[in-house]
Amino acid sequence: MSVSIAFAEGAADQVFRDLENRISHAVMTGDAAEMNKLFASDYTSVGVSGKIRSRAEVIDDYSKRTLAISAAETEKITVREYGEIAIVVGFITVSGKEGGADISGRYAFTRVYKQESGEWRAVSFQATLVK
Repeated sequence: MSVSIAFAEGAADQVFRDLENRISHAVMTGDAAEMNKLFASDYTSVGVSGKIRSRAEVIDDYSKRTLAISAAETEKITVREYGEIAIVVGFITVSGKEGGADISGRYAFTRVYKQESGEWRAVSFQATLVK
């Protein structure tokens, strides 16, 4: 397993650097408990294959290794905060499989966070293959 994350400078964005690192680690290890903490109850993901998944589906697929990421390198992250909402945009290069299909590649991604009970939780993720 490999996690490598490079971020734009800025102490104010440290919380989101940490969250992205925790999410990468949780999905690569299939850590359902950690994903439950990080993803809001209404989380929706449009993953690298284009499949739309609910929070429960995302956690189930990573936990059962139906969706398996073995390495992820994130780069050129920007964070914009709007009160209780934050948007993280960047690039991620992954090695992995969905079912039997190879989904390895470089993707542009957007993740949206909201504050719930004083904690930042991911509410949305979308990834697009970079050609």
